[in-house]
Amino acid sequence: MIALVPERPALAELQRMTDASLAYLPLDDLLTELLERVTEVLSSDTAAILMLEENRQTLRARAAKGIEEEVEQGVRIPVGRGFAGRIAAERRPVVIPDVDHADIFNPILRQKGIRSLLGVPLIVEGSIIGVLHVGTLTPRDFTPADRHLLQLAGDRAALAIEHARLYEQRRVTESVQRSLLPQALEPIAGLEIAARYLPAASATGLGGDWYDVFPVGGGRIGVAIGDVVGRGLPAATLMAQLRTALRAYAFDGHPPAQVMERVNRMLGHIAPATMTTAAYLVLDPEDQLLTMVSAGHPPPLVVDPAGHARFVPASGGVALGVSRASRYFEERFELRSGSTLLLYTDGVVEVRGEPLDAGLERLRALAERHDDVEALCDEIVEKLAGGGHPEDDVALLAARAVAFGERLVTHWPAQAEALANLRHVLRRWLRHHGATDDETYDITVAAQEACANAVEHAYAPGPEAFEVEAVHAKGAVEVTIRDGGQSRRARGTHRGRGMPMMEALMDSVHVQHTSDGTAVVLRRVLGGGQAA
Repeated sequence: MIALVPERPALAELQRMTDASLAYLPLDDLLTELLERVTEVLSSDTAAILMLEENRQTLRARAAKGIEEEVEQGVRIPVGRGFAGRIAAERRPVVIPDVDHADIFNPILRQKGIRSLLGVPLIVEGSIIGVLHVGTLTPRDFTPADRHLLQLAGDRAALAIEHARLYEQRRVTESVQRSLLPQALEPIAGLEIAARYLPAASATGLGGDWYDVFPVGGGRIGVAIGDVVGRGLPAATLMAQLRTALRAYAFDGHPPAQVMERVNRMLGHIAPATMTTAAYLVLDPEDQLLTMVSAGHPPPLVVDPAGHARFVPASGGVALGVSRASRYFEERFELRSGSTLLLYTDGVVEVRGEPLDAGLERLRALAERHDDVEALCDEIVEKLAGGGHPEDDVALLAARAVAFGERLVTHWPAQAEALANLRHVLRRWLRHHGATDDETYDITVAAQEACANAVEHAYAPGPEAFEVEAVHAKGAVEVTIRDGGQSRRARGTHRGRGMPMMEALMDSVHVQHTSDGTAVVLRRVLGGGQAA
């Protein structure tokens, strides 16, 4: 005997199944909650949602209630075959009063004892994305009202599912994209750095925009930015390869033009049909010099210490990948202490249907209002990148060469490699305060000896750091090196000469041991006179 289920007020039942609270759930939770509500409202024993796969030829079970085996076994139904496949192909509700006398592709439905089925297509903007169906363990005559109610629920659910799916894809995309970019900008003494990466608001795939910043030796800093043409995993993978290759060539000591030429030749071998714009610059804070090589990338922007912004007048070479024989040339510009360098991809300045110059002028005018790199990046995101939802991918890197004051505080990893960059920063600071070449040499050597002791003796193996503070006051310089360990006695017959060396180079040397670590205080009067 076929059971008849009394009709209920459709609007109230629809509200129970698809109220606004579903919109805030992750996709898996949304599907589970939706099936709970559907089975309750329609008094069904089972329910399932099958999603159309990317090939658009197959439905895959994504969520189920009462027939969880569909999901556990990864059931796939060809479009056009069986119950769910027919719904997807015909894009209309389908009722099966008696499963025993119907074309059923999925054997689990019969194995679970389902007797009657009702299913509807899930459609968004004219495109089918899946199928929602319910079933009963006793014969049931699903009424036109049942079909109408489930279809209304399916229409609303389809929108919620699509929004949740797009959000999930975007979240995964951002996570993968960020894993391919520097996880954290490496602190560089004397340089304030900020960066942002934003995927296009409409994008569900990976992009090819990237940036990087790293020390290249001699107190110089390399900064780079690029934009691989295209989207998806190939563009993101290529972006990661280019960033790694550029770093490797720079670390090998090649000058900027040769770095770019090598990256271009490599691109011709690994992705001959792909093109990318890029810019690689080397900052030399000691000589206040900027060396740049451009491969068809938008011009960098420099904001001088007075707050005036101008684009670097670079001639620019052709984009990487155009020809393996392309040559690139270095151009040099002044970059005074206190200046800010801004690198960006075209998503910051390009607006469809508008001249590029208009976007560049907006960026230039905005940059003149900031001397803080974090605030500058935040306002660019807010004003020029759609408030964090840009039309195109955006990569942004701002670096400010800090103007030295009377006090300098820097932090360094307890690694021997850090000492070279420390020397350059301390030398710049001493010269800024009028130290002679001999005074600069003596103070730098003494400070390096104290820092080397912190690196070698103060810690057990592992990631540690030390601090260097330099103060200029009343004609004298005082440099304090602090670490979190305890210096040990020198080992070996040729060790332990650091203290006599520091005492010979400085006017005074004091070593302070506390429970928190060790501090070495070096003091030297400048100008050969006496401190006031």
